[in-house]
Amino acid sequence: MAFRGPPDSRARLDRKETLDSLELKGPRGGGAKGVKGDTGLQGPKGEKGSQGASANNGLGAKGAKGDTGLQGSKGQKGSQGASGNNGFGGTVYVRWGRKTCPSGGATMVYSGVAGGTHYRQTGGGTNYQCLPTDPQWGRYQNGVHGYSAYMYGAQYRIGTNVPFGSTYLDAHDVPCAVCYVPARGSKLMIPARKNCYSDWTEEYDGYLMANSHALDSATEYVCVDDNRETVPGGQADQASARFYPVEARCGALPCPNYVEGRELTCVVCTK
Repeated sequence: MAFRGPPDSRARLDRKETLDSLELKGPRGGGAKGVKGDTGLQGPKGEKGSQGASANNGLGAKGAKGDTGLQGSKGQKGSQGASGNNGFGGTVYVRWGRKTCPSGGATMVYSGVAGGTHYRQTGGGTNYQCLPTDPQWGRYQNGVHGYSAYMYGAQYRIGTNVPFGSTYLDAHDVPCAVCYVPARGSKLMIPARKNCYSDWTEEYDGYLMANSHALDSATEYVCVDDNRETVPGGQADQASARFYPVEARCGALPCPNYVEGRELTCVVCTK
């Protein structure tokens, strides 16, 4: 039973129990110290303690999503990409009266001689052709056949120094050149002009020419270069297509600004 009383009473009781114990033991003898006893057997294994409380997982609960940051500064311009495949742009025109193409972006496809229908024949084609000087043949039969269309070389027919200055051109053969302009995709021949309109590039200027109105063969109008040339050695009067200057005639054609009987200019433009 637990002691119940004041603290000093508890102390007196403890001293009394000590004295009683001493009285029971008797005096300490003078004999030798006894031999140390054997080590006792190992006690049984104690029961496993209960598991401790779990610690908090990681760094705590996931926080709320933060605000969207400010947009960064514009990055540097990237390097230029590789060149793409060449397109199919560009345009082709014929430079009548010259053996070469003008400078300024045009390259020559080939040079040749002008040709067309005989000036006295009513049949055949009406358009002039720039014929290459190195023809190739397929299947053929030599000999002229009565119902075929015919291709003749072309000659200038200009009996005066107008409109090409002092150079005498009558009965001289007409050269030509086929020119390619890769950077521009459209072409235009403007009659009665020596300059192109805005946003167009001039290839060459000259004078409008066609077959004579008094002859049987009708032809197209073409622009012959003002700096005309002739085919070397081709200066004899031959059976040919012909190039005559074109003059204005008043009536339905408004005069002014056109002038009766004046030779018409022309210009070839690309864009």
